[in-house]
Amino acid sequence: MNAPTHSLRVIFALSTLTCSAVLVLLVHGRAQWTPEFWGQLVATSLTICAAACFVAFRNGKMRVVDVPLARFVGVFLRQLLLTYVASAIALSAIGLAFIYFVTRTAPNALALAVLAGLWLSVWLAPGIASVTSWRKLRS
Repeated sequence: MNAPTHSLRVIFALSTLTCSAVLVLLVHGRAQWTPEFWGQLVATSLTICAAACFVAFRNGKMRVVDVPLARFVGVFLRQLLLTYVASAIALSAIGLAFIYFVTRTAPNALALAVLAGLWLSVWLAPGIASVTSWRKLRS
């Protein structure tokens, strides 16, 4: 049995959509949560996601054709694990630098940075793993 042709595209699109929603929420920060806010959030997130998917999918990229399901799952899970660990470390380090610069308290900054890095990586890693898995499966 072969992997579905557009499986990596679906994973990438969902990851991009969630990351764009988190980005819009971070940018708007403490905005009042009105129906207009949620409408703008959805519209902006969909626009960012559509632009990213257009760039990522053009010329038939990120399609898996005639790839056995077992090989697909093995490659994708390995890439997902590596990407999650790498992005969690990188995001935690970046978060630690920013939070420490603002708060000047190391224990609080470290705890918040690690929590933010682990949480944001949950949404970011599948999209990156889709791209790296496609590159590995293509060859």
